[in-house]
Amino acid sequence: MNNKARERNEVIMELGILIQPIVDLVRANEPASVHECRIASAKVRAGDAMWRSSVKKLASFAPDVFMHTQFQKTSHVVEVFLGNVDTMISAATISNDLNQLQIACKKEVERMRGDFDQYLSEIPIEWEPEIFAANTPFTAYVKIKDAISTASSRLHYFDRYLGPNFFELFLRDTDRSIELRLVTTVGDGQYGTSGVRTVSDLAKKEFLDYKLIEVTPTELHDRNLIVDTNVFSLGPGTDRAGFALTNFNPSDSSPTAQKEFERIIGVGNVIHESQ
Repeated sequence: MNNKARERNEVIMELGILIQPIVDLVRANEPASVHECRIASAKVRAGDAMWRSSVKKLASFAPDVFMHTQFQKTSHVVEVFLGNVDTMISAATISNDLNQLQIACKKEVERMRGDFDQYLSEIPIEWEPEIFAANTPFTAYVKIKDAISTASSRLHYFDRYLGPNFFELFLRDTDRSIELRLVTTVGDGQYGTSGVRTVSDLAKKEFLDYKLIEVTPTELHDRNLIVDTNVFSLGPGTDRAGFALTNFNPSDSSPTAQKEFERIIGVGNVIHESQ
């Protein structure tokens, strides 16, 4: 694996921190004053240049390979966002309509995030096979988590020995709106649907599109992870990766392969799903 997944996650995390002063005003119970809005805008502007450097790093693939167009579009979302916010603040100064200012800023945050997600998706992550040496469980964990954290539309995990710690280790920071499918066998009190039933019952209340699916052992052998349209093959389960020599590889992600995984999901029994 390369480091682009980690760099991408850093860009996303840093953007969230960068625009937090304005997000806090948008989420407040009472609309902020024009003065408070101007201070929040100034705080965001002060950190914009540093954030752009992270975007530039993500868009750089070699000393002579730089995705200039994608960098320009992605890195300028905050500048455009602040320009629109400042225009709204000036209008509110004249009309003194702070409620409308708060509503308009909320819409602008949503618009900016939509543009950002679209532009960011144009900067590719080229996955490469990786072998984790024995006794490297933490290295394996962070690399697998890097892959999982790139999910923007769906996350499917197939593991006949799925354990409860998968939820805490890999789903804690996962977007609650993505399509989440966990496919496993009946197992016993330690793994499978029997072993994860309690934590899964909590997850179904929080994730918007969640299903825990039980299949027969004959339907499931290898561990596979689907992140959006990318399929990964994993030797042992996520809870044992890196304890012994472990392969984590990009696998066949063709439409034919995707249909086979969908078939496995289709023949299974839904134990839990979003309420």
